[in-house]
Amino acid sequence: MKKKLEPTFTLHFSAFTKGLMALIVALSCSFTMQAQDEDDDSEQLKAFKTKIEAFKSSQAEDYELKFLNIAERNLGVINETETDYKEVFMLRTLEKKPNNVGHNVYGKFFFSVFYFEYAEDRQYALKDWMGEFLQGQPIRPGRTMRTYPYASPTLILINDNEIIVCNYKCSDYSEENFKEWKTALMSSLATDNTMLIEVLCEGPLEWTKNPPDPKNSRKLF
Repeated sequence: MKKKLEPTFTLHFSAFTKGLMALIVALSCSFTMQAQDEDDDSEQLKAFKTKIEAFKSSQAEDYELKFLNIAERNLGVINETETDYKEVFMLRTLEKKPNNVGHNVYGKFFFSVFYFEYAEDRQYALKDWMGEFLQGQPIRPGRTMRTYPYASPTLILINDNEIIVCNYKCSDYSEENFKEWKTALMSSLATDNTMLIEVLCEGPLEWTKNPPDPKNSRKLF
């Protein structure tokens, strides 16, 4: 007597359909929660998010936006700081180009955005960050560091309620692209009070806009 074959295809298709439906429901819930969270945003945060989106859009002609599976950059303790909003994304060149070590690669530029609803919270976060800055090293407010071991090209904008960081590999560095990112970030996200820190490969580290008085760091914090 022949053994009756089980309808494996039907079972597999049914399992696939259930899995797909579960994924759709999960994504739908995620989008709904995100929309609800955005509805709860303060007007101040909404305005800042609008600026970030405008910055991304301004780069769309030359860069592709990536925001999934991005490895955390070694920015120091700021990565662990509690914020009211945080966003990490990468802008990757649309085409491969020779980097400064002779490899034909996509340029990858990483951005970390930290928002604090209250300026006092940003002050405390900045104070902690000075003690464990890039690569875990301490720095002093307003002080230039001529060398900075293991540092990579970094631009840091410090606003009253936000900290914005652009960071990328030394192999992707050029004097031209560093100036371009500086101009783009300052024109899109800076205010009259913005402090700017510039770091190059292995240093130097310099406070190049609105530097705090090294002898009176209380005004900074």
